[in-house]
Parts: sequence; C-alpha cells; structure tokens
Amino acid sequence: MLRVIIFCDVCNPQGIRYIEQTRSTQRGDEGGRRVTDGRSWFEGPLEDALKLDWLHEDGAHICPRCRNRQSST
Repeated sequence: MLRVIIFCDVCNPQGIRYIEQTRSTQRGDEGGRRVTDGRSWFEGPLEDALKLDWLHEDGAHICPRCRNRQSST
C-alpha cells in the first residue's frame, strides 16, 4: 500500500517525520507535529489534508498553524 505524507513547506521544508516523537493529542496539540521542534506533516491524501485546513497553493503545502501565523502578520 502506498503511503502519502504531506510536509509543511513553511515549518518542515526538509520533510522530517518521526512518528514516535509526535505530541499527544490529549494535550490539545495538533497530531503530526513533533515535540522536539514543531515541524508538521500530514499522513493521508491531499483532499483529507485540505478538509483539515491545510493550504495547497502554487505547489506549496502549508499546515494550519503556519497559515494562522501568516494571517496574523
């Protein structure tokens, strides 16, 4: 089975992903965000990522947290 992983081009341009180091969703943190440095990714099809407020624009993928940061500046 093919796995699709989308990396945030703002906070994770190198495509770094370590599942065992993600933050707990029980703490209210976003799934797929690393404890150590906050780099974000989404595992699943682009259509599902877009439903969760990811942005796909001009070939770039931007996670919801980075979108919020960009809109507040």
